[in-house]
Amino acid sequence: MKGFKDASIEQIESVTSTTVDSVLRKLDGTVQLVSDKGVVLIPTPSTDPRDPLNIPLWQKLIILGTTCLYSTMGLVAVSGLGGILGEFIPTYAAQGKTYSDISNLMTFPSLFMGIGNMISMPIALAIGRRPVFLASCIVQVASLVLCATNQGYVWHFASRCILGLAAGQSEALCPLMISEVFFLHERARYQQLFSSIQTMISGTLVILTSYIAATIGWRAWYYLFAGFSGLILVLAIFFVPETKYIRPLAAYKGTTTKNGNLNILVEGPDPENPKEADHVITIHDERIFDTVNYHPRTLKFNTQLFVHDTDWNEAVLCVKHQFQLFFFPNVFWVFCMNGVFLGVNIAMGLTYGNILSESYHWASKFISIAMAGQIVVAFVCIPMLGYGSDAIVKFMARRKGGIHEPEHRLLTLVIPLILGIVFCVLYGQTATFPGKYHWMGIVFTINGYYFTFIGANTAGITYLLDAYPTRAASSLVVLCAMRGVISFALSYGTVSMYSNYGYDGAFGIFGGITALFGALGIVIYFTGKWIRHFVSPWTTIEVVGKPSMG
Repeated sequence: MKGFKDASIEQIESVTSTTVDSVLRKLDGTVQLVSDKGVVLIPTPSTDPRDPLNIPLWQKLIILGTTCLYSTMGLVAVSGLGGILGEFIPTYAAQGKTYSDISNLMTFPSLFMGIGNMISMPIALAIGRRPVFLASCIVQVASLVLCATNQGYVWHFASRCILGLAAGQSEALCPLMISEVFFLHERARYQQLFSSIQTMISGTLVILTSYIAATIGWRAWYYLFAGFSGLILVLAIFFVPETKYIRPLAAYKGTTTKNGNLNILVEGPDPENPKEADHVITIHDERIFDTVNYHPRTLKFNTQLFVHDTDWNEAVLCVKHQFQLFFFPNVFWVFCMNGVFLGVNIAMGLTYGNILSESYHWASKFISIAMAGQIVVAFVCIPMLGYGSDAIVKFMARRKGGIHEPEHRLLTLVIPLILGIVFCVLYGQTATFPGKYHWMGIVFTINGYYFTFIGANTAGITYLLDAYPTRAASSLVVLCAMRGVISFALSYGTVSMYSNYGYDGAFGIFGGITALFGALGIVIYFTGKWIRHFVSPWTTIEVVGKPSMG
């Protein structure tokens, strides 16, 4: 419509080189989160009604809920197989497959989840989040149907690898979409809400897994998830709009611009000098939309498949940034730590069924009940890891004159790291000496360790999003892809490790590795700001006026 601005091609006007250089130099994750007026909104929302940050809260929660349900169906189908893995042993053993081969039905899909992120995220940056998300929903439905109709091990294995490609969006694309509709001070609570809802639903479904397999068969189990995934696809078509929005670099500092117009950059406040905090928008300020210069948000717009012009340069930059981020010390530590937690979690998921059935004589239909504690974990995680993280960063910001440092997010890792070490050792000891320890040693530790994994996941995601705001997508891909590789290496060797060293030796090693990365976390906490300053030349935008979220 003539006379309206197109938010997808916003231009920065009247920018002096000094101003741009200043903004670029200071965009290293250190921002002014608290001012005398209250908590600052970061990124700064525009006056465009189509800005995802301006979506009403109820609609944001629908987006969160729909992406969460999609993620849950994929993740349970990938990781929930541990409860019914024994169902496949007679059939596949007759085909000459070993227990290690059958275990690959769980381990390889987790690897393909990381590969899926590396493929889909550059495309999502180039063409938009919505079309990639909808395509992933379709692939997930199709792969689940293929799993249900498989006629042999190879067919089943290939179908589950395809399922892993689709389910991988739950680890990078979905968190990115959520981060694009919520502000920095809300980030941890809603990311944790996403994880906790996912945990509660998946915990319930995992409990039912062995019952479904024992009563109506494992094929029906796959058909059930295919049906749910199809319903989620329909919901996504109508209720998950495009969340990509091109905003000027100043917005990621939490600063406003000339006359409140985000198209025109002016020198914003120095985040290291809170006395200069004159141009900020806080949670208490009234936000008025510009309905004269911008189009309104309508149902037609929300259901539009392609909102932005395709820009394959964004995809190329995303791949480039992934390689750069791999060598950042703090990023390397985050994905290694997450990989260890995920790998141990998968290792426990691979072994708990055999331990409970062989050592404690549990009937196969009751095996999955052991995972019921994950529902309790979900309720603990929301206040402790979600609201707790946001409360900590605001408290620390007030102590430091309103300045937020991304490393404050890592404080929530202390309890999960300590518990992770304890749970590893206790699980190994219980599995090795069933006559000495009660079966609760297995049930308690496998659910408790899931809490530690969720804690590492939430802290890792929010830390990287805060530390590298112009590399959000790429940092999520590196985190999810590389932790998938590391977790695959750990879980893939689980069978041979406990065969050679026993459960106590294998999980004792896992506990030692967890302790090692916990110690490295102390180093990262105190050197993280220096690292961010050091790597800042590689995190600046390539095109002024269009900060790449890749």
